[in-house]
Amino acid sequence: MNRYKRSLFIPVFLLIWTSVSFAQPNITKDTSHYNDEELYNEDLASTPQYSWIGGGLILGMHLPSLTDFNTNIAQPFIQQNLKSQALYVGGQFFLPLPWVKNLRIGGIGMSGSSYICCVPYTTTDGQPTMRSLTYHIGYGALTLDYSFVNSDRFHILAGTEIGLGDVEVIMQQAYSRPFTVSGEFDQPSNNITHTNHASMVLIKPQVEFEYAPLKWMMLRLAAGYQITAMGTWQVDDAVPFTDAGALTKVNGNGAFFHFGVFVGFF
Repeated sequence: MNRYKRSLFIPVFLLIWTSVSFAQPNITKDTSHYNDEELYNEDLASTPQYSWIGGGLILGMHLPSLTDFNTNIAQPFIQQNLKSQALYVGGQFFLPLPWVKNLRIGGIGMSGSSYICCVPYTTTDGQPTMRSLTYHIGYGALTLDYSFVNSDRFHILAGTEIGLGDVEVIMQQAYSRPFTVSGEFDQPSNNITHTNHASMVLIKPQVEFEYAPLKWMMLRLAAGYQITAMGTWQVDDAVPFTDAGALTKVNGNGAFFHFGVFVGFF
């Protein structure tokens, strides 16, 4: 009887083991969705990427190379050098490209000037006048930037601006005497204004540091170098120069720094 019980135990055990084995579900790995181990594995966790969208105001400082400008234009015209700092103001908008991670595209427009106003000057015929000189740049550009350091609120980007613009040299001379509205245009005058300008192609590589203290506001500091290729110089919009030697080395090259305040989705 005991031997019978022992003999019966063996097939019962095999039957139970076989049933348990077949009872296990045959679940294939679903590769079309994230798996639990991927959600909780820190090594597989995705890092933050650039997805900010916005636009806003930019204040900039351009440091143009004015050595040739001062030698050939400023010194002969106003007997002093123009300051090598041009204050800029403008705006920019941007959004990420959905097909390339951390790459964004945008547009920017900027303009700025460095000038000296109202310098006393006596003409060769002895007339007292006041002279003013302005160096001005304005441009619009496409922006492309790639974010290579990313966190929830902070990004560092490297990129460039590629655009078209204009460099102007504005020379003014005003007759130094009291102005009268009724008789001003009946009097002989030495009041003269000439605007010398040339178009340019601009490329500006730069690095940008962006921080969003709020979900709807972002701040930026940036530094770069502006490189320009100048076109033909003209005077007063359409008149070609007969002697443009003084302007051949005037351009929009130079270091550039800016601070921006933007609103959007950050």
